[in-house]
Amino acid sequence: MTPDQCRAHLMRLEISQQGFARLIRVSPQTVRKWLRQREPLEIPRAVELLLPLLTPAKVRRLVAELEAGQD
Repeated sequence: MTPDQCRAHLMRLEISQQGFARLIRVSPQTVRKWLRQREPLEIPRAVELLLPLLTPAKVRRLVAELEAGQD
């Protein structure tokens, strides 16, 4: 997955880079490094597999659960 493809998924899911980082329990810096244009970090295969399966509604529910303290 390219940085642009990952960025497009985040836009489709209506979630910020910081919000996605929190959701998958990585640092916001890690997500920024995945998405940078110059020398990006390789996006983990698990993230590549996960992003196409998510929907905006599912992300909203997961974020709400996270904010409510329901891991």
